[in-house]
Amino acid sequence: MGEIMIELIVAVIVLVVMLGAVYVGAVINEEERRGKHIPLIWEKDGFLRMTKRKVFDKSDIKYRDGDNT
Repeated sequence: MGEIMIELIVAVIVLVVMLGAVYVGAVINEEERRGKHIPLIWEKDGFLRMTKRKVFDKSDIKYRDGDNT
């Protein structure tokens, strides 16, 4: 029974690694086709790290000498 469990765990680990390799390969292929960067799901603008953009607030802007505003 224990041998089957070890084989199952190893098989799942291999499957996850292979799925990751296929995903990264597909993203690289699509980047080359489009000619622009596509973030992976774990990168800054990727699916897992998506954040809502902050609404622009003019009062948050820091003005310096020489700004013509």
